[in-house]
Amino acid sequence: LRATGSAMNEKLPLNIKQTAQLYGVSSDTLRYYESVGLITPRRERNSYRVYGEVEFARLNIVMSMLEMNFTLSDIRDYLSSHGLEKTIELFNKEMDRIDETISKLLLRRRKIEQCLRSTTDAVLASSDSEPRLRHRGARHYIVISEDSAIDADPLPYYAIKKAHELGINIDSLHSIPCFVMDYTRLRYDDCFVPEKALLAIEKAEYHDALVLPEGTYLCRTVRGPAQLTPAAFEEMSAFMQSHSLAPRGKLLEFWHVSEYVSDDDSEYLHTLEIMVEQQQ
Repeated sequence: LRATGSAMNEKLPLNIKQTAQLYGVSSDTLRYYESVGLITPRRERNSYRVYGEVEFARLNIVMSMLEMNFTLSDIRDYLSSHGLEKTIELFNKEMDRIDETISKLLLRRRKIEQCLRSTTDAVLASSDSEPRLRHRGARHYIVISEDSAIDADPLPYYAIKKAHELGINIDSLHSIPCFVMDYTRLRYDDCFVPEKALLAIEKAEYHDALVLPEGTYLCRTVRGPAQLTPAAFEEMSAFMQSHSLAPRGKLLEFWHVSEYVSDDDSEYLHTLEIMVEQQQ
């Protein structure tokens, strides 16, 4: 509650403006609470609303329950009839909602930590003088676009459309998109042709999930626009040849820093990865 100013010094009953000032809300908000049955201020002869002890008791409960994130329907039901058992039930519901919120916040924190760690690692890796071999665990993705449908402009639309179909949330700032690249073809802008655009998920819980298998990957992190990718892959190809390595899968490109993070394409960070094995 935010009691302020002259309303603190007034005696009951108060008019709608004074009451709204006490609660830090607008007069329209109080009228809305009245329209949905939360309060019923009495009217004076001039039809002005006035708020007395009963109204303030109900409003105190309304404001407390709103703070607890209960709906107006929940509040109306509670005000209509409540006792000890119902109040204990209310507190248990509040605890459940708090636990749910904590779980969501912890999940969000984990995503942010993963994004920070990945971006920091990419910044450090971009200064490497040559590609490096890394062991990667299994990673789970869903395909949001394929082949000719892939274009940089509609990709945000494809991402949110797929997320809507699956009932999941898109977190563009903390997600690292992945592209399956065809390194045998170049587009009009001198970039490799993407075959698939992928969106990371927590686990393979969807029927069309794509699992990037655990194994050894040759990695090269590039700082700058996508046009630098073909030259970086040439370095990877030379490394594979000199170290008797053979590719076991498709070329992957992970974007740690893109237009979502920076307007300056010289700050873009993307990592090329390809699963490899020792030649016999």
